[in-house]
Amino acid sequence: MLLGGLAVALWFDALAARELAARHARRLCQEAGLQLLDHTVSLQRLGFARRDGRLCLRRRYGFEVSFDGTDRHPANIGMVGRSVGTWTLPVREVANGLPPIGD
Repeated sequence: MLLGGLAVALWFDALAARELAARHARRLCQEAGLQLLDHTVSLQRLGFARRDGRLCLRRRYGFEVSFDGTDRHPANIGMVGRSVGTWTLPVREVANGLPPIGD
């Protein structure tokens, strides 16, 4: 029974962490002017990290974003415990006929 309780606790912890990552992804997309596609994130990696001397889970979630609704680009958010550690978002290419930097 103890093992079953532990499994349920881990399951709820994973759901809460995923929801927190999704909220952070929505906020990042809003600040960057991007659309979060599918309104969800998916776990890509799971590992351990030390934070303030304590061992905690490090999770990396992937999601897709769009600049205008017609394209799809990968993005990710890394969480250590309940805090955002890193994230990557795509950068829009300048295609207005401007010369490349340095020319």
